Amino acid sequence: MNAPQHAAPETGPADEALAAASGCPVDHTAAAAASTRPSIPAEALPGPKVSALRQILSYWKSPSDFVESCRDQYGDRFALRIRVPPRPLYVLSAPDDIKQMFLAPADVLHTGTGSATIEKFTGQSGLAWLDEDAHKIRRKLLMPSFHGKALHRIEDSVNRMAVEEVANWPRNKAMSLHPLVHRFTLNVIREVIFGRVVPAQWDELLEVLIGMMKFNNSMASAMMIHKMSPAAVRVLRMIRPLGLDEFLILRERANALIAGAVADRRAAGDLDNDMLSVLLGITHEDGTPLSQTELRDEMMTIFLAGTETTAAAISWAFEFLSREPEALERLVAEIDAGTEDAYLTATVQEVLRVRPSIPQIIPRTVVKPIEIGGVRFEPGMVLWASAYLMNRDPQLYPEPDRFRPERFLGSKPGVYTWIPFGGGRIRCLGDKIALLEMKTVLREVLSHCELHRIDPAPEATKSRSVSTLPAKGAFLELRARTPRTSRAGD
Repeated sequence: MNAPQHAAPETGPADEALAAASGCPVDHTAAAAASTRPSIPAEALPGPKVSALRQILSYWKSPSDFVESCRDQYGDRFALRIRVPPRPLYVLSAPDDIKQMFLAPADVLHTGTGSATIEKFTGQSGLAWLDEDAHKIRRKLLMPSFHGKALHRIEDSVNRMAVEEVANWPRNKAMSLHPLVHRFTLNVIREVIFGRVVPAQWDELLEVLIGMMKFNNSMASAMMIHKMSPAAVRVLRMIRPLGLDEFLILRERANALIAGAVADRRAAGDLDNDMLSVLLGITHEDGTPLSQTELRDEMMTIFLAGTETTAAAISWAFEFLSREPEALERLVAEIDAGTEDAYLTATVQEVLRVRPSIPQIIPRTVVKPIEIGGVRFEPGMVLWASAYLMNRDPQLYPEPDRFRPERFLGSKPGVYTWIPFGGGRIRCLGDKIALLEMKTVLREVLSHCELHRIDPAPEATKSRSVSTLPAKGAFLELRARTPRTSRAGD
């Protein structure tokens, strides 16, 4: 018996009138007309004809250019083969398509398998691997460690850490800012996970985590070693340039350090609203607590997802501002005045539009048949929403390649047209923390430093696992602001 087909709600007259009244850039009338046409099978979608290996290499070398060239050739929907094994990956970039994907029922599209490439970090028992009711329940339980009183505590800590760390960043020295920013974001996530009780193991764990995440600079980071035989993994570990052996040694050490931190907290019994306290209070249906593996997986997931993405976004912010003097001057003036942060907020939103930290959001696996935008997707197929491509749609964002924070002044980003944190049921839990970090670091650096470019040419992009970075890590020189240009009271 065939499973029932699920289709996203069609656009009705009321929606069309509302869209017209609000000046929505999406042509809902055209979408409604298209919904009456016969659907086509996903297999009919166009895509590159070159080999899967060439597609993988092209995407890794320059993900932005590759997907843009595909959209130019094939339209808003196309099929790629950049997975191993090389099965189709269906890319969506039109706002209405992405909205329909986000609104699909939880039992129709799953995201758990979409985390397969980062399993080597996260394991398979954390929130990133859960779907349907299990995901909803775990997400609800974890929410208090990211919001409310916990968020106020984190905000105080972020402000303090930004002052302390930025004061120690080198001045008058050309350098990649990304490593400094990444270390800062890891310390922020330490606060999220451990709260006021800093583990005795933290200094070593910090260095181990930094070492582990350097593996993301390698194409080998895309390997799904959990699907390989032990013999195959042993062979790969012997190929030293891959970096897998060093990564696995560091991972084993990280696991031991995390276990030690958990044991210390259990013994102390000092529970608060931090993530570890929340995790220690979670029990299964039979009353048993989370296992050490489950604790480790959840903590390692946030160590990875909560730092790599934010560090990339802050690095891109420095890269853009250092070559956009008008935007930089306006932002510094607002920071110096200290009366509002409207332009700072708009700057952060524009950075995340131009360079969303995860350009293509977590893939969705089709569990039950679904029709999106007149295309029929069957169980087993994988959908990939491209935030990067949607953000460069000139109908949504005029002059999409220009860095113009002004476009967000006086208007909030659209729920389905600005998706740096994903959307639907799977929206990032730590979005408020990420925005807080971006604004705090920019404010602190620009209050005391001038940005000096070494090379006037824009930095290219490079892949770092699921994220993208400026190719040189935002290679800049921080110069101390003169007394004449420093903020009053400094």
